[in-house]
Amino acid sequence: MGFWDSILGESKEESNAGQGNKQTPFMVSVSFTPLRLSPHKSNSVDLIVKVKNISPEPQLVSVDALLPKGVMLGFDKPGINKGAEKKVGEIKAGETTQVSIPIWANNQTSEGQHTVSVTIYSHYMGYNKVVSYVKKTASLRVA
Repeated sequence: MGFWDSILGESKEESNAGQGNKQTPFMVSVSFTPLRLSPHKSNSVDLIVKVKNISPEPQLVSVDALLPKGVMLGFDKPGINKGAEKKVGEIKAGETTQVSIPIWANNQTSEGQHTVSVTIYSHYMGYNKVVSYVKKTASLRVA
């Protein structure tokens, strides 16, 4: 790739050369139920991740979620655990599945908007090998 290619963009043949199929096998939506957390109270919301397999083959799927470190939110009641992983299993072609992950606030949680990062992985022959992934972010409101 030359200087002009970086400005004007690569041709389709050059951008796909040697990289295989980069199309993601999922359609993903992220939401919260209820929509917000109350500050300075011990309460929780569910992070809802909907994954639809849009590829023609079944996919072995896992979901990872991460919270910011300096915030008193967590995937456990004390707010210490900032990461969560759910092994969803195999999703057949055209099938949709939903994963629910609780996010907890406590009496030290202050008001604000907090970013939750979600990564959905497609695996090959077990959860050790990743074929592709989709990253999403959502904003959790504490008010």
